[in-house]
Amino acid sequence: MSEWFDRIFNSEELDTFAGTLLIGGIGAFFYIMNWLIFINNMIPGRKWSSMIPPLGGLIIAVLILILGGGWWALIGLTDPCIFLIVYSLIKRPGKDRTETDEIKDKEETEENGRNGE
Repeated sequence: MSEWFDRIFNSEELDTFAGTLLIGGIGAFFYIMNWLIFINNMIPGRKWSSMIPPLGGLIIAVLILILGGGWWALIGLTDPCIFLIVYSLIKRPGKDRTETDEIKDKEETEENGRNGE
């Protein structure tokens, strides 16, 4: 019985498999939670907290590369945080301001000028 136990639980393959499963599970958890938060935040009136940086997608991509998956590692790039980071780098600053904000700023400036502040 002890030889059988030693063969199963003291093998390098099992340690590698367990580590891969653990790291892959953590990556998959972050990946799925980022997508759930992203989808929920698109519903009007419902907001959750922000997402974790693209940690889940990166973990999945690195894990697939280590296992020899090659091009399948691009699956990790479908993490919604990666899209949002690229979008935030591309968009022009100040684009979020609306015309009503600019009108309010002008009115406040005029009021402050009349009050002598």
